Amino acid sequence: MRILIINWRDAKHPRAGGADFRLQNVYAPLVEKGHEVILYSCAFKNCSKNAIINGIRVYRIGNDWTFAFQCMLNIRKWVKQHKPDIVVEDLNKLPFYTPLFYKGPLVVQMHHLWRRSIFRETIWPIALIVWITELSIKWAYKDCYFSVVSPSTKDELMNLGIKENLVEVIYNGTDLESYFPVKNNRKLIMLWVGRIQRYKGPIQACQILELLQDSFRGLELIIVGDGPYKAKVESYAVSRGLNVNFTGFISKNEKINWYQKAAVHIQTSLKEGWGLSVIEANACGCPVVANNTTGLCDSVIDGKTGLLYRFDDVSDAAEKVKAVLNNKSKCDELINNGLTHAENYSWSKNSKEMSALLKRIIEERKDA
Repeated sequence: MRILIINWRDAKHPRAGGADFRLQNVYAPLVEKGHEVILYSCAFKNCSKNAIINGIRVYRIGNDWTFAFQCMLNIRKWVKQHKPDIVVEDLNKLPFYTPLFYKGPLVVQMHHLWRRSIFRETIWPIALIVWITELSIKWAYKDCYFSVVSPSTKDELMNLGIKENLVEVIYNGTDLESYFPVKNNRKLIMLWVGRIQRYKGPIQACQILELLQDSFRGLELIIVGDGPYKAKVESYAVSRGLNVNFTGFISKNEKINWYQKAAVHIQTSLKEGWGLSVIEANACGCPVVANNTTGLCDSVIDGKTGLLYRFDDVSDAAEKVKAVLNNKSKCDELINNGLTHAENYSWSKNSKEMSALLKRIIEERKDA
């Protein structure tokens, strides 16, 4: 197959996130199997216009403000130039409206819809634009196939008006060879991992620490990652005198090391498609406490592989963390179940499932 993908960012973009790394992990193995993958993504400061990342040919154009319009203007030209068997649109933030400009085999892959949560992430004019464009999906993408990462996102699309038979759940994976537990290495650490954005809940993580610090002397919150909201979180932690340390962006091996020694991983995001960090923590034997929201309610089996707290309720989150720290038998149960659970998710499996979906859509369009 020759696969043409349009996605906001490639894996080398300084603001690349989970969706972008997932794309790399899913499609790079397809290149190894002889398929050709071409990716158009947003340019960034001092980047080269062309690159090859693990066999994926990357073309970088525009910027954060113009990329969507560049895609709309150029998709016909790209299809004529590369002659793909199928086009993949990664729908994240603003849609590219590919079906309006291209009528061949197409799959739309996405992690989640923002819906009302976007108003808690950005200023209201931009939030309103995102909210309105998401409403347009039911018309612009009415007969398109979707690949989503969780049942929650499938439900969101169906509620928006997309037919159930057009939405396929292909879960995220994890590098099970790299993520593994280390015995007798746990420290009194709450670990938060992700891009530091408002909707990801880093302030809520600080509030959880504040509620627990008198009960657990020396308890430390480690925030792994970087992002536009970091200065706000640092200011909050300092103003409250909290024991919070920020690692900034770190290597994969450093992140794994934190998973392996943290007492608990907290996932405070208000909205997720799945929650990659949940399965990474499970694979490293780190118990998970997560917000009961879309995506996270799928990646966490409540009471078995982790604990879910009431949506955006930091008091309940603190009680759940306390239950993990105080109850060794429950903690061990969560760890053991989490390790077993993580074995179900691998990038190899994910890549095979995506390949099968792409081939099926190509064949269906041939017969149409």
